[in-house]
Amino acid sequence: MSRDDEHDQFERIRLVEQVERDRMLVAQYEEHQALHRTRVENNRYELGRLDERLGD
Repeated sequence: MSRDDEHDQFERIRLVEQVERDRMLVAQYEEHQALHRTRVENNRYELGRLDERLGD
């Protein structure tokens, strides 16, 4: 294995690890985003109910 091939192998390993980390971060972000969107919608619904009872 030449020095250039060895360098390319390590660079490939580094990039694969970076892609895996980034995919995990994006998946976690999307999961939390969905959680917060659901929370916003639930809270807006509750606010609407309270406004109706309060006559607003």
